[in-house]
Amino acid sequence: MKSNQYQMILGAIEKMDISQVDITRKQTSAYDEFHVRGRAVSEELFSQIELDCNSQVLDLGCGLGGTCRMLAEKFGCQVSGIDYSDQHIETAKSLSKLVNLDDKTEFIQGDATQLPYPADHFDLIITQHVQMCITDKEKLYSEAKRVLKKGGRFIYYDVLKKNEGTLIFPLPWVDDEVFSFLISSEELENKRCSLDFKKIDSEDQSQKGLDFLSSFIAKANDKPAILTGQKILMGDNALEKITNLYQALKDETVSLESGVWIK
Repeated sequence: MKSNQYQMILGAIEKMDISQVDITRKQTSAYDEFHVRGRAVSEELFSQIELDCNSQVLDLGCGLGGTCRMLAEKFGCQVSGIDYSDQHIETAKSLSKLVNLDDKTEFIQGDATQLPYPADHFDLIITQHVQMCITDKEKLYSEAKRVLKKGGRFIYYDVLKKNEGTLIFPLPWVDDEVFSFLISSEELENKRCSLDFKKIDSEDQSQKGLDFLSSFIAKANDKPAILTGQKILMGDNALEKITNLYQALKDETVSLESGVWIK
């Protein structure tokens, strides 16, 4: 993870002959959404959601805040992002200010298992590729339920363990196995049931992820410059991490899954 993320993102965009005053949210999205399939899957996941200017949204593990800005721009809603990394939060704030969405987005450094929000506060909670870094799943999902309004929705898009095959590290979310806490789809379903969330939908996203990663890796090997954004967030070994995730999906050691729950 680079220490000067914001300046590196600015530099990458300005190399495309775009002045700082003309940078838009869509242009920053090439550098601030790092879940598999990036902006495309975010737009797909939230295409059926009804939000307005009065809606309150929370992104658990918001990273650089790309999805927060997308929702704020699309719906005019208020979006809060929380992430454990001070560096991510500072970059998220700077990017929102850059594209004039700082009045619709708020970012704080914090723990997703100890949320600093009141009960029954949010209309929608989202999390994308985050739970595998958190040990206490019970607290993660119970806290999400606590701050979600009755009838509010919880949308996830996650990497899940599929079988007992050996993972090759590093991976996009972690360099070392000791910091990876994957659970299976069945275990996630058990968490949902134990917390009395109602399941609205779920989808295996693995094949879409494989197709995307296969194409991306081929392009990156031919034109390494397209890895600029990934290196900013993941470090110089970004391609190795992405390749290892692709192999894990191909071997069916992990899967990609999205879903919608309602409180």
